[in-house]
Amino acid sequence: MHEKQIGEPCPTCQTPLQRRRSNFRTIAGDIAFCARCCSSFEIAVDDLALVIPAPPLEPWPA
Repeated sequence: MHEKQIGEPCPTCQTPLQRRRSNFRTIAGDIAFCARCCSSFEIAVDDLALVIPAPPLEPWPA
């Protein structure tokens, strides 16, 4: 599956891609989805940084 960024135009119909929950067994999490032609793509690594929150900071030991 090709990697695309959210908002990037679909290669088939040029509609901006949207974020959607994956219903594929092999892909867990969200995918980039074209609402017009129903094409699906993996989210590029740059966009994954926005999806996965950083772990909470631990306080410094006293």
